[in-house]
Amino acid sequence: MNSKRKNKTKTMITLVIILGIVAASAVVIPRYVKAQNVANSTQSSTETRTITVGTQDLEKVISGTGQILTGDEETLTLDNNKTVDEVLVKEGQAVKKDAVLSTYTNGTELTAPFNGVVGPITISDNTGATSRTTNTASNTITVKSTDTLVTELSVDETDLRNLKIGQAAAITLNALPDTKYTGKVTAISETGTYSNGSSTFKVTITLDKTTNVKIGMSAEIKIVIASVKNAVAVPIEAVKGSGDNARVMVVQSDGSVSPVSVKLGLANDAYVQITSGLAAGDTIQYTVQSGTGSNGIGGMGAFGNLKNMTGNNRSTYGGGTRSTNGTGGNNSGSGNQSTGKTAQ
Repeated sequence: MNSKRKNKTKTMITLVIILGIVAASAVVIPRYVKAQNVANSTQSSTETRTITVGTQDLEKVISGTGQILTGDEETLTLDNNKTVDEVLVKEGQAVKKDAVLSTYTNGTELTAPFNGVVGPITISDNTGATSRTTNTASNTITVKSTDTLVTELSVDETDLRNLKIGQAAAITLNALPDTKYTGKVTAISETGTYSNGSSTFKVTITLDKTTNVKIGMSAEIKIVIASVKNAVAVPIEAVKGSGDNARVMVVQSDGSVSPVSVKLGLANDAYVQITSGLAAGDTIQYTVQSGTGSNGIGGMGAFGNLKNMTGNNRSTYGGGTRSTNGTGGNNSGSGNQSTGKTAQ
Protein backbone atom coordinates (compact mmCIF):
# COMPACT_ATOMS: atom_id res chain seq x y z
CA MET A 1 0.00 0.00 0.00
CA ASN A 2 2.75 2.40 0.96
CA SER A 3 4.68 1.34 -2.11
CA LYS A 4 1.77 2.29 -4.35
CA ARG A 5 1.44 5.69 -2.69
CA LYS A 6 5.16 6.32 -3.14
CA ASN A 7 4.98 5.36 -6.79
CA LYS A 8 1.96 7.58 -7.27
CA THR A 9 3.77 10.49 -5.58
CA LYS A 10 6.84 10.00 -7.79
CA THR A 11 4.60 9.93 -10.85
CA MET A 12 2.93 13.20 -9.86
CA ILE A 13 6.30 14.89 -9.16
CA THR A 14 7.63 13.73 -12.53
CA LEU A 15 4.49 14.99 -14.25
CA VAL A 16 4.81 18.41 -12.56
CA ILE A 17 8.47 18.68 -13.64
CA ILE A 18 7.59 17.77 -17.23
CA LEU A 19 4.77 20.31 -17.30
CA GLY A 20 7.15 22.95 -15.91
CA ILE A 21 9.69 22.25 -18.64
CA VAL A 22 7.00 22.42 -21.33
CA ALA A 23 5.69 25.72 -19.94
CA ALA A 24 9.18 27.20 -19.83
CA SER A 25 9.78 26.08 -23.39
CA ALA A 26 6.53 27.71 -24.45
CA VAL A 27 7.90 31.00 -23.14
CA VAL A 28 11.51 30.68 -24.25
CA ILE A 29 10.98 29.33 -27.76
CA PRO A 30 8.62 32.11 -28.97
CA ARG A 31 10.98 34.70 -27.51
CA TYR A 32 13.92 33.07 -29.31
CA VAL A 33 11.97 32.92 -32.57
CA LYS A 34 10.91 36.54 -32.14
CA ALA A 35 14.51 37.57 -31.49
CA GLN A 36 15.64 35.70 -34.58
CA ASN A 37 12.92 37.36 -36.65
CA VAL A 38 14.01 40.79 -35.41
CA ALA A 39 17.62 39.99 -36.21
CA ASN A 40 16.69 38.79 -39.69
CA SER A 41 14.54 41.85 -40.34
CA THR A 42 17.44 44.15 -39.51
CA GLN A 43 19.94 42.47 -41.79
CA SER A 44 21.18 44.82 -44.52
CA SER A 45 19.62 44.44 -47.95
CA THR A 46 20.61 45.76 -51.34
CA GLU A 47 18.57 48.06 -53.51
CA THR A 48 19.11 48.42 -57.25
CA ARG A 49 18.74 51.91 -58.65
CA THR A 50 18.49 52.99 -62.27
CA ILE A 51 19.08 56.66 -63.08
CA THR A 52 19.68 58.95 -66.03
CA VAL A 53 23.06 60.66 -65.92
CA GLY A 54 22.86 64.47 -65.66
CA THR A 55 25.10 67.48 -65.16
CA GLN A 56 25.59 69.72 -62.15
CA ASP A 57 27.98 72.22 -60.61
CA LEU A 58 30.42 70.60 -58.21
CA GLU A 59 32.50 72.21 -55.48
CA LYS A 60 35.21 70.90 -53.24
CA VAL A 61 35.36 72.93 -50.07
CA ILE A 62 37.03 73.19 -46.72
CA SER A 63 34.46 74.23 -44.16
CA GLY A 64 34.00 74.44 -40.45
CA THR A 65 32.90 76.58 -37.53
CA GLY A 66 34.63 79.21 -35.46
CA GLN A 67 34.01 82.43 -33.59
CA ILE A 68 34.55 86.06 -34.42
CA LEU A 69 37.76 87.45 -32.92
CA THR A 70 39.42 90.83 -33.01
CA GLY A 71 42.11 91.15 -35.63
CA ASP A 72 43.93 93.91 -33.77
CA GLU A 73 44.33 94.31 -30.04
CA GLU A 74 46.38 96.85 -28.14
CA THR A 75 47.17 96.90 -24.45
CA LEU A 76 47.83 100.46 -23.31
CA THR A 77 50.22 100.81 -20.39
CA LEU A 78 49.82 103.87 -18.19
CA ASP A 79 52.67 106.00 -16.96
CA ASN A 80 53.31 104.83 -13.42
CA ASN A 81 54.95 108.17 -12.70
CA LYS A 82 51.53 109.80 -13.03
CA THR A 83 48.43 109.43 -10.91
CA VAL A 84 45.23 108.25 -12.56
CA ASP A 85 42.43 110.66 -11.86
CA GLU A 86 39.48 108.83 -13.42
CA VAL A 87 38.75 105.69 -15.44
CA LEU A 88 35.98 106.59 -17.89
CA VAL A 89 35.24 103.18 -19.43
CA LYS A 90 34.30 99.67 -18.38
CA GLU A 91 35.26 96.31 -19.80
CA GLY A 92 33.02 95.37 -22.73
CA GLN A 93 32.16 98.99 -23.56
CA ALA A 94 32.28 100.07 -27.22
CA VAL A 95 34.55 103.03 -27.93
CA LYS A 96 35.44 105.14 -30.95
CA LYS A 97 38.94 106.01 -32.04
CA ASP A 98 40.45 108.79 -29.86
CA ALA A 99 37.77 108.34 -27.17
CA VAL A 100 39.13 109.22 -23.72
CA LEU A 101 39.65 106.08 -21.67
CA SER A 102 41.12 107.62 -18.55
CA THR A 103 42.61 110.88 -17.29
CA TYR A 104 45.62 111.76 -15.13
CA THR A 105 45.55 114.25 -12.29
CA ASN A 106 47.83 116.52 -14.33
CA GLY A 107 45.14 116.86 -17.01
CA THR A 108 46.58 114.48 -19.65
CA GLU A 109 44.48 111.69 -21.16
CA LEU A 110 44.72 108.14 -22.40
CA THR A 111 42.76 107.62 -25.64
CA ALA A 112 41.59 104.69 -27.77
CA PRO A 113 43.87 103.88 -30.74
CA PHE A 114 40.99 102.69 -32.93
CA ASN A 115 37.28 101.81 -32.92
CA GLY A 116 36.77 98.85 -30.68
CA VAL A 117 35.66 97.26 -27.46
CA VAL A 118 37.34 97.75 -24.11
CA GLY A 119 39.03 94.61 -22.85
CA PRO A 120 40.54 93.88 -19.43
CA ILE A 121 41.27 96.90 -17.22
CA THR A 122 43.95 96.65 -14.53
CA ILE A 123 44.11 100.24 -13.31
CA SER A 124 42.37 102.11 -10.54
CA ASP A 125 41.39 105.75 -10.34
CA ASN A 126 41.72 107.83 -7.19
CA THR A 127 38.38 106.52 -5.94
CA GLY A 128 39.66 102.94 -6.02
CA ALA A 129 37.17 101.95 -8.76
CA THR A 130 38.34 99.33 -11.24
CA SER A 131 36.81 96.69 -13.51
CA ARG A 132 39.49 94.15 -12.61
CA THR A 133 41.85 93.50 -9.75
CA THR A 134 44.39 96.30 -9.62
CA ASN A 135 47.83 95.32 -10.89
CA THR A 136 50.27 97.85 -9.49
CA ALA A 137 53.14 96.37 -11.49
CA SER A 138 51.40 97.01 -14.82
CA ASN A 139 48.46 99.40 -15.02
CA THR A 140 46.76 98.78 -18.37
CA ILE A 141 43.63 99.14 -20.47
CA THR A 142 43.16 96.77 -23.42
CA VAL A 143 41.23 97.81 -26.53
CA LYS A 144 40.09 95.23 -29.10
CA SER A 145 39.51 96.54 -32.62
CA THR A 146 36.09 96.08 -34.20
CA ASP A 147 37.24 97.48 -37.54
CA THR A 148 39.36 94.40 -38.17
CA LEU A 149 37.62 91.14 -37.33
CA VAL A 150 38.78 87.61 -38.02
CA THR A 151 37.77 84.02 -37.52
CA GLU A 152 39.96 80.94 -37.31
CA LEU A 153 39.66 77.47 -38.76
CA SER A 154 41.63 74.33 -37.86
CA VAL A 155 42.60 72.64 -41.13
CA ASP A 156 43.97 69.16 -41.65
CA GLU A 157 47.58 69.05 -42.83
CA THR A 158 46.61 67.33 -46.09
CA ASP A 159 44.41 70.30 -47.02
CA LEU A 160 47.18 72.89 -46.73
CA ARG A 161 48.31 72.34 -50.30
CA ASN A 162 44.91 73.60 -51.44
CA LEU A 163 45.09 76.83 -49.43
CA LYS A 164 46.89 80.08 -50.12
CA ILE A 165 46.98 83.60 -48.73
CA GLY A 166 44.28 85.75 -50.30
CA GLN A 167 41.92 82.86 -51.00
CA ALA A 168 38.25 83.87 -50.71
CA ALA A 169 35.97 82.54 -47.97
CA ALA A 170 32.22 82.69 -47.37
CA ILE A 171 31.13 83.36 -43.79
CA THR A 172 27.69 82.89 -42.26
CA LEU A 173 26.94 84.14 -38.76
CA ASN A 174 24.36 82.27 -36.70
CA ALA A 175 23.20 85.57 -35.22
CA LEU A 176 22.78 87.15 -38.68
CA PRO A 177 21.78 84.25 -40.95
CA ASP A 178 20.28 86.46 -43.67
CA THR A 179 23.47 88.45 -44.18
CA LYS A 180 26.27 86.94 -46.22
CA TYR A 181 29.79 87.93 -45.26
CA THR A 182 32.98 87.35 -47.16
CA GLY A 183 36.59 87.22 -46.15
CA LYS A 184 40.08 86.23 -47.23
CA VAL A 185 42.72 83.89 -45.87
CA THR A 186 45.27 86.20 -44.27
CA ALA A 187 47.43 83.79 -42.28
CA ILE A 188 48.34 80.10 -42.25
CA SER A 189 50.13 78.89 -39.16
CA GLU A 190 53.67 77.59 -39.60
CA THR A 191 53.22 75.26 -36.63
CA GLY A 192 50.68 72.47 -36.43
CA THR A 193 48.98 70.65 -33.57
CA TYR A 194 49.46 66.88 -33.55
CA SER A 195 46.67 64.57 -32.38
CA ASN A 196 45.54 61.01 -33.17
CA GLY A 197 48.09 60.44 -35.89
CA SER A 198 47.66 63.67 -37.86
CA SER A 199 48.25 67.39 -37.53
CA THR A 200 46.04 70.43 -37.96
CA PHE A 201 47.03 73.99 -38.72
CA LYS A 202 45.31 77.23 -37.77
CA VAL A 203 44.08 79.29 -40.70
CA THR A 204 43.00 82.90 -40.14
CA ILE A 205 40.28 84.50 -42.26
CA THR A 206 39.80 88.28 -42.12
CA LEU A 207 36.28 89.60 -42.78
CA ASP A 208 35.87 92.07 -45.64
CA LYS A 209 33.18 94.01 -43.79
CA THR A 210 32.20 94.11 -40.13
CA THR A 211 28.79 95.81 -40.12
CA ASN A 212 26.70 94.53 -37.19
CA VAL A 213 29.31 91.86 -36.41
CA LYS A 214 30.28 91.48 -32.77
CA ILE A 215 33.30 89.82 -31.22
CA GLY A 216 32.37 86.37 -29.93
CA MET A 217 29.65 85.59 -32.49
CA SER A 218 29.68 82.05 -33.87
CA ALA A 219 30.46 81.62 -37.55
CA GLU A 220 30.37 78.99 -40.28
CA ILE A 221 33.20 79.26 -42.78
CA LYS A 222 33.48 77.79 -46.27
CA ILE A 223 36.52 78.03 -48.52
CA VAL A 224 36.05 76.74 -52.07
CA ILE A 225 39.28 75.09 -53.18
CA ALA A 226 38.06 73.61 -56.49
CA SER A 227 34.94 73.81 -58.63
CA VAL A 228 33.62 72.75 -62.00
CA LYS A 229 30.51 73.90 -63.86
CA ASN A 230 28.08 71.59 -65.67
CA ALA A 231 30.01 68.46 -64.78
CA VAL A 232 28.75 65.07 -65.89
CA ALA A 233 28.38 63.50 -62.46
CA VAL A 234 27.10 60.31 -60.88
CA PRO A 235 26.54 59.25 -57.26
CA ILE A 236 29.75 57.96 -55.74
CA GLU A 237 28.00 54.63 -55.04
CA ALA A 238 27.69 54.08 -58.80
CA VAL A 239 31.45 53.86 -59.34
CA LYS A 240 33.20 50.55 -58.81
CA GLY A 241 36.95 50.15 -58.72
CA SER A 242 39.51 52.94 -58.78
CA GLY A 243 42.02 54.67 -61.01
CA ASP A 244 42.27 53.02 -64.42
CA ASN A 245 39.90 50.31 -63.19
CA ALA A 246 37.02 52.67 -62.37
CA ARG A 247 33.83 51.55 -64.07
CA VAL A 248 30.09 52.17 -64.11
CA MET A 249 27.30 49.75 -65.03
CA VAL A 250 25.54 51.17 -68.11
CA VAL A 251 22.09 50.11 -69.30
CA GLN A 252 22.33 49.43 -73.04
CA SER A 253 19.60 50.09 -75.61
CA ASP A 254 18.55 46.43 -75.56
CA GLY A 255 18.10 46.54 -71.79
CA SER A 256 21.26 44.66 -70.95
CA VAL A 257 23.67 46.03 -68.37
CA SER A 258 27.42 46.07 -68.91
CA PRO A 259 30.44 47.71 -67.23
CA VAL A 260 31.96 50.77 -68.91
CA SER A 261 35.36 52.17 -67.99
CA VAL A 262 35.29 55.81 -66.88
CA LYS A 263 37.75 58.50 -65.86
CA LEU A 264 37.07 60.44 -62.68
CA GLY A 265 37.43 64.12 -61.94
CA LEU A 266 36.34 66.32 -59.05
CA ALA A 267 34.43 64.62 -56.23
CA ASN A 268 32.50 65.78 -53.21
CA ASP A 269 30.79 63.81 -50.48
CA ALA A 270 27.92 62.71 -52.73
CA TYR A 271 28.90 62.90 -56.41
CA VAL A 272 31.95 62.37 -58.59
CA GLN A 273 32.66 63.95 -61.97
CA ILE A 274 33.00 61.65 -64.98
CA THR A 275 35.43 63.19 -67.47
CA SER A 276 35.16 60.40 -70.05
CA GLY A 277 33.21 57.19 -70.61
CA LEU A 278 29.74 58.60 -69.90
CA ALA A 279 27.58 61.38 -71.27
CA ALA A 280 24.54 63.23 -69.98
CA GLY A 281 21.46 61.22 -70.88
CA ASP A 282 23.08 57.81 -70.45
CA THR A 283 21.30 55.38 -68.15
CA ILE A 284 23.24 53.64 -65.40
CA GLN A 285 22.43 51.08 -62.76
CA TYR A 286 23.96 50.54 -59.35
CA THR A 287 23.17 48.97 -56.01
CA VAL A 288 23.20 50.43 -52.54
CA GLN A 289 22.85 48.81 -49.16
CA SER A 290 19.87 49.74 -47.01
CA GLY A 291 18.72 48.80 -43.54
CA THR A 292 20.93 47.93 -40.58
CA GLY A 293 23.20 44.94 -40.23
CA SER A 294 23.22 42.58 -37.24
CA ASN A 295 26.04 44.63 -35.72
CA GLY A 296 23.85 47.71 -35.67
CA ILE A 297 25.85 49.55 -38.32
CA GLY A 298 23.99 50.74 -41.38
CA GLY A 299 25.09 49.78 -44.88
CA MET A 300 27.50 52.16 -46.61
CA GLY A 301 26.72 51.24 -50.21
CA ALA A 302 29.77 51.92 -52.35
CA PHE A 303 31.02 54.82 -50.24
CA GLY A 304 34.10 52.77 -49.51
CA ASN A 305 35.12 53.15 -53.15
CA LEU A 306 35.55 56.88 -52.64
CA LYS A 307 38.63 56.09 -50.58
CA ASN A 308 40.26 54.52 -53.61
CA MET A 309 38.95 56.80 -56.31
CA THR A 310 39.86 60.02 -54.57
CA GLY A 311 43.00 59.33 -52.60
CA ASN A 312 44.00 58.53 -49.04
CA ASN A 313 40.60 58.94 -47.44
CA ARG A 314 40.81 58.29 -43.70
CA SER A 315 38.25 59.21 -41.09
CA THR A 316 39.22 60.15 -37.55
CA TYR A 317 36.43 61.97 -35.78
CA GLY A 318 38.11 64.24 -33.27
CA GLY A 319 36.21 67.46 -32.66
CA GLY A 320 33.00 66.14 -34.12
CA THR A 321 34.14 67.15 -37.60
CA ARG A 322 34.88 65.60 -40.87
CA SER A 323 37.15 66.33 -43.77
CA THR A 324 36.33 65.06 -47.24
CA ASN A 325 38.39 66.23 -50.15
CA GLY A 326 37.46 65.10 -53.65
CA THR A 327 40.37 63.83 -55.72
CA GLY A 328 43.38 63.25 -53.58
CA GLY A 329 41.48 64.29 -50.45
CA ASN A 330 41.19 62.68 -47.08
CA ASN A 331 38.91 62.50 -44.09
CA SER A 332 40.00 63.65 -40.64
CA GLY A 333 38.53 65.20 -37.53
CA SER A 334 40.51 68.31 -36.76
CA GLY A 335 38.15 70.93 -35.49
CA ASN A 336 37.18 71.77 -39.01
CA GLN A 337 34.78 70.30 -41.41
CA SER A 338 35.94 69.84 -44.96
CA THR A 339 33.23 68.55 -47.24
CA GLY A 340 32.43 68.90 -50.88
CA LYS A 341 29.12 70.55 -51.69
CA THR A 342 26.98 70.27 -54.76
CA ALA A 343 26.19 73.70 -56.13
CA GLN A 344 22.53 74.44 -56.43
